Amino acid sequence: MSLMIIGIIIALVFLSMPLYGLQIEDGKGSGRRASVSTSNRLDTSARANKRLFYISRDNGQLFSWASGTADIDGGDTALLVKNTATNKNLYIEHIWISSNTETRVIVHLPTTEVIVTGTTIIGINLNTGSSNVAEAAAARDQTNNSQGDIIWSGEIQATSAPLEIEFDGALILAKNRSVGVDILADGSAFDVTIIGHFE
Repeated sequence: MSLMIIGIIIALVFLSMPLYGLQIEDGKGSGRRASVSTSNRLDTSARANKRLFYISRDNGQLFSWASGTADIDGGDTALLVKNTATNKNLYIEHIWISSNTETRVIVHLPTTEVIVTGTTIIGINLNTGSSNVAEAAAARDQTNNSQGDIIWSGEIQATSAPLEIEFDGALILAKNRSVGVDILADGSAFDVTIIGHFE
C-alpha cells in the first residue's frame, strides 16, 4: 500500500471523528468538564480566602492567647507571649486591648530571653479539628521581664471598644523571642488577646 493511500485513510479517520476541541476537566477525577457560554466565554467562578484561613484549615497552626479579664497592677505586663518552637517562627497577626480605666499602653519586644512567670495562658488552636498545640509560653500579669524595644504605644479610653493593633504577620518572633503588652494605669478589668501563627 502506497504512502499516499495510507495518508488518505488516516485523514478520513480523523475527519470522521467528532471535533470536540480542547477540553478542561476537573483535576480531582470527577469527570466534570468546564463549560462555555453562548458568547464563547469559559464559565468560571473563584473562591478566595485570606492566607490565615489556609494556615488554620490545612496546617492547624493559628492560635489565640487571651488574657481574660484581670486586675493588673500599673506598670505590669498584662500579657506576654514567647515563641518556644525549635524550628518555627511565630508570626503575630493582631493584638486587641481593652480596659475599664483610661491608660497608656506599650507593646514591646524584650531584648533578652524571658523566663515566663505569672498566670499561665494556653494558646488555643483556632482549628478545633487539629491536635496541634502552641509551641509558646505565655502569661498574664507577667513581671519577670525588662521592657525592651517599643514597637507601639498609645492611649486607650476606659470601657471603649477594644483597640486593635494589626501587624498582619509582619511582627516575627524567632525562637525564644517575646512580645509583651504593658499597661501604665492600675485598672481592675484589663483584657489582651494576641493572635498569631507558626510557620
